[in-house]
Amino acid sequence: MKAKAKVIGLVITSCPCCGNPINFDRQVTKICAYCEEVVHIDLDKVEVSLHGPVATENKRMKISMN
Repeated sequence: MKAKAKVIGLVITSCPCCGNPINFDRQVTKICAYCEEVVHIDLDKVEVSLHGPVATENKRMKISMN
């Protein structure tokens, strides 16, 4: 099942240049603290996968933000 969602919290990813973790708190552009590269994230295209408890392991829901 696919559903659309909106990012309302914190997105944690890594810098594509140096791998440093970067936190995006409803921002789309940040400067990496280590390599000073400008990093951009498209919050409309963030994909989130939900995995239920072990009892419903075969049922997965993927939320696509396209």
